Amino acid sequence: MSIFRVYVDGALFYHPNLSKLAITQARVSEDAANIDSLKLSAPFNHPYIDSIKPMASIIVCKKGENVVFEGRALDNGSDFYNTHTWTCESALAYLKDTMQPPFSYKGSLKGLFEQFISVHNKSVEDQKKFKVGNVTVTDNNDYVSYSSSDFTMTMDTIKNKLINTHGGYLQVRYESDGKYLDYLSDFKTKSMQTVEFGKNITDVKITRDHTERVTVLIPLGAKKTVTDENGNETQSEDRVDITSVNGGKNYIYDDAAVKEIGWIWKSEVWDDVTLPGNLLKKAKSRLFDLVNGVTSIQLTIVDESDTGADIGDIRARMYVECISKPHGINGTYLCVSRTRDYLNPSGNTITIGASGVTLSASTVKQDKNIAAIEDDLLGKTYKIETISGEIDTINAQKMYRTELVVDGVNIFKNKGQASTMRCKVYSWDKDITDTLDAECFVWHRKSSDEEADIEWDKSHIGKKQITITTEDVYDNASFYCEINL
Repeated sequence: MSIFRVYVDGALFYHPNLSKLAITQARVSEDAANIDSLKLSAPFNHPYIDSIKPMASIIVCKKGENVVFEGRALDNGSDFYNTHTWTCESALAYLKDTMQPPFSYKGSLKGLFEQFISVHNKSVEDQKKFKVGNVTVTDNNDYVSYSSSDFTMTMDTIKNKLINTHGGYLQVRYESDGKYLDYLSDFKTKSMQTVEFGKNITDVKITRDHTERVTVLIPLGAKKTVTDENGNETQSEDRVDITSVNGGKNYIYDDAAVKEIGWIWKSEVWDDVTLPGNLLKKAKSRLFDLVNGVTSIQLTIVDESDTGADIGDIRARMYVECISKPHGINGTYLCVSRTRDYLNPSGNTITIGASGVTLSASTVKQDKNIAAIEDDLLGKTYKIETISGEIDTINAQKMYRTELVVDGVNIFKNKGQASTMRCKVYSWDKDITDTLDAECFVWHRKSSDEEADIEWDKSHIGKKQITITTEDVYDNASFYCEINL
């Protein structure tokens, strides 16, 4: 199992096997379309608590040999117990530190991206520099023409001149020879894990933003070029539209959506599109998304890599196979965001982007279905076999989850301390702990001494609650309960 560590300016700040370097939170939020963030907390007695200097210190989190976060602290706060917490932003935020001077560019899209990064690198220290990585976003004509008369932030310039017009994502990638910045039209990595209802999904939240729905779209392309009587070309304020290829109309609409919610208009500009036919194609594809609105699915999951399984973890910017038949989810989706607490993985979530996701009637009305089936049993013995099968099918979809409750402290600071740990078992949201035999509960300890852990496990079988003392924790240890149903 890969070990998670935190470094501050190259020095070790957290290691799970060193009790003196304890922290209380390391929560990384990844966002495919924005800057990642880290929430880091440490107790008041951490020996290097003063080593983190906001906006100056470089904070790096690693899992195994992989960098899962690099960035800087933005602030430093403390609570009633003097626990210090830092909010950090990832290395992508370095693009906010530099300005792009006024420019005029004509050439390939990749060349423009390289120009922006080159200007950035000349203005910052080595730690904030990027190597230009993979550029898979393309232009139909492999030619763009942009200019600016203002000084603009590098991040804003890239968004306004590239991402907003051509789409794509920025991705920081770490290799042995440095830090690369990719500009990708899409992500090619797929997780080895499958997220599945009844297996490793503990909660599902589906959100559809109807306020973002649009039924009519006016697409506009590049500014038209006008040639005067002397043969000089100038750029006019008029833009390419679809009138000539769309029956004289400069807009397209979705008839079914108009009948449902009415005429809701929107205009979008594609600065790089010079042909009306290409503009119409782009507009039709875009209208399909606008009609459906913005749909996101948040899944609370158990990442199998956190359990010690030799399998890659799930990250934002990769595709994940997700299956939840009761919720109408069955396919491979882009993980657009990922929230991961490396100390307490039970609340980890991923958000996947999708459209047309609906709750199946069998899930929404599941309780009523079970009651109706049981009612049918009365006086209808000839249907018993069929009905029993239906009940078994629905009950088989039940999902169990556990919750550890600690009465006492989570971190022992002095000898003689003790805490009671209980394991509660839920079927859906119903607490079924009292209905289970004690033999179902098997406790495990994970520390740096594997042989001692095996002996400890043997003496903690068949107990619904256990008492943990300082004698159970030599240096650093974690505990969990396995339920055998």
